Amino acid sequence: MAVLKIYNEITTEEDKQFLKWCMGMDGVCFKDIDEFLSGMDEKDNTVDIRLHCDGGSVSEGWAIYDKLRASGKEISAIAEGKVASMATIIMMAAPKERRKAYKSANICVHNPWVPSYALGDSLTAEDLRKTAEGLQKEQDKMLDLYVERCECNRDEMQSLMNEDKFIDTDRAKALGIISEIIAPASAKKGSNNNNFNNMAKTGNVEVKQNLLDKLLGKLGYSKIEDVALGMDLSTADGGTLTVEREEGEPQVGDVASPDGEHVMPDGSIIVVADGKITEIKPASSGDGEEGGSDEETRITELETEVEELKTEIDELKEELEGAKAKAKTSSDLAILNAVKMVGGEKWLAKNCSTFKVKARTVSGANARKGIEGSSEETPMEREIRERKEGTYNKKK
Repeated sequence: MAVLKIYNEITTEEDKQFLKWCMGMDGVCFKDIDEFLSGMDEKDNTVDIRLHCDGGSVSEGWAIYDKLRASGKEISAIAEGKVASMATIIMMAAPKERRKAYKSANICVHNPWVPSYALGDSLTAEDLRKTAEGLQKEQDKMLDLYVERCECNRDEMQSLMNEDKFIDTDRAKALGIISEIIAPASAKKGSNNNNFNNMAKTGNVEVKQNLLDKLLGKLGYSKIEDVALGMDLSTADGGTLTVEREEGEPQVGDVASPDGEHVMPDGSIIVVADGKITEIKPASSGDGEEGGSDEETRITELETEVEELKTEIDELKEELEGAKAKAKTSSDLAILNAVKMVGGEKWLAKNCSTFKVKARTVSGANARKGIEGSSEETPMEREIRERKEGTYNKKK
């Protein structure tokens, strides 16, 4: 006889690796069961399943159930502790007469459900309808199996699934989930073996076991809503103070980090010790106290800096005006560029008009006076003439 122990959450192979490396936890996946069956002695035709499992992945649970049923082995199952959710489906791989439980075991069957975080931020009516139809189809599939393998009343089993709570072995036997209760070999009179059963009867034990719940439990949270959101506040010196609250002003007692005294932009000081805000000091009024003196010093420094910047601006303005006075206009630069591109001064000298105005003949009494009264050639006139004659800059 080969003993198959299922003591961990039923999970996919990928999630199993995640649990192992990130959380130090283990899981049971379809691949594990397949390898277990493949590794059995060919002459061994009996598999005894030992269950202490909270359930887990629906798809993985059905795959394990089908694999066990298809193995052709003689299957038996024993509930050794808690057997809940998909673990009860795997238990159904054994026929009713070979399903047993220890006296203190507890069993829970419930309707399939989708955790709120898996629904996304927004859903349409069509999305909700499809989700509801999928859940109802899975619920009917589980109920059909319970009715078939337990030979129980359908309505009674559905009512129990709706309650979503643990039941003791007596109730499980009455429903046909198990056929035998294994009595303790060392039972003592007046023992407290039924304490957990009594707690289960109160209906206070909820079944919410999935990957996220286990991760939250590892971190010390019972549900996703308990996870505090951090609010990052900037301090006066450019640092960051993280306060675990979604909104509102920080309050004494809030969880915060890092430890120390944090000066805020408004001048207030938040004191954090041992991961919590222990004191919030209001901004100083500046009535001669040390904080006020520091603030006045800073104001003086800023005023001096402003004056220096003003002086620098005036100097830059003067430089700009000087540059503007020396600068050529865009039209001037365009003309100069055009001349340079066609040959520069040589081209200009060659192509400028050589037309000379013919001297007018003057007559009359004022003619001689006009000639005698004419002024000498100006430098500009001389340059123009020499450029036309091609003698400009050729003098020694």
